[in-house]
Amino acid sequence: MRQNRRIATAAIALLLVAATGGCGAGNGDGGGGDGRSQTGWPDKIVFAAVPAGEASTFKDHYGLFIRALSEEVGIEVETFQAADYAGVIEALIAGSVDMAQLGAFSYALAVQNGAEIEPTGLLQHRKGDQPGYVVLGVTGASSKLSSVEDFRGRTVCFPDPASTSTLLPLFEFSKAGLAPDRDFTRLVVPAGNTIPRAVKRGDCEIGLVADAQLENAIRTGDVAEGELKAFWQVRAPHSPVVTRSALPDDLRAKIRTATLKINSEYLEERGWCTGDACLVSSNRDYGYLPVEHSYYQIIWDACEATRIEACGPIGS
Repeated sequence: MRQNRRIATAAIALLLVAATGGCGAGNGDGGGGDGRSQTGWPDKIVFAAVPAGEASTFKDHYGLFIRALSEEVGIEVETFQAADYAGVIEALIAGSVDMAQLGAFSYALAVQNGAEIEPTGLLQHRKGDQPGYVVLGVTGASSKLSSVEDFRGRTVCFPDPASTSTLLPLFEFSKAGLAPDRDFTRLVVPAGNTIPRAVKRGDCEIGLVADAQLENAIRTGDVAEGELKAFWQVRAPHSPVVTRSALPDDLRAKIRTATLKINSEYLEERGWCTGDACLVSSNRDYGYLPVEHSYYQIIWDACEATRIEACGPIGS
């Protein structure tokens, strides 16, 4: 592990947003679902995430997961809606948040900046998918672009500079001898889910977008099926839900078991939703897989190789 390497203290800013009201269904007595006292357990835990789009989507994306988590663990779960990952990381470091949905890069940033957390589950987009997701290089359907060399001389739409979907492509470009601003023009589009629309409008010739984001853009009508094509791709580690290590061991174990149990089928079987309404997270995922810290070593490797600003100064 390279946890002693420093990544981007500059990327961590106090940009917290006030916590929303409690969404948990626990009994609030600090005990399990059967009413027994759990020595050392807090009365409640706080779950944080960053909404994709309007603030109201936070409940749509995480409300049912939080409800199920509360019932499975037997504890009240409140929500904390942050403006960005920097706010979530600061809350984790301060101990005001107990669980959070992070990205792979923001998980590394959190660890490097002193958050004592452990990955509890790894998002799985579809049932049966292997761990991880794919970052696609997309362009217009009629384009002749076909390889990494075709990034040269183009305008490329990138998502947030501190995102995995930026870092991993830059890592691959560095292996091919490509450098941003020297070999191609970089246009940052912080809301990565809008990149397919930006490519469609002609703001950039190429867009870097997660496979799930492209699916969502087609589903919501931002782009039509077949309007864009993917000509390049790189696999990236998917996003973890994390838990503060300071929570009692038995509580963390119960949270982990519940997280891995809750998926869209579980939620539908409970009668709480049907179809796509049961999907979890802002990318509308199936559920979670088991994960260990070592899965994210590639983030440290990519930062060491690219030394992009978002990674900050990295030393041995």
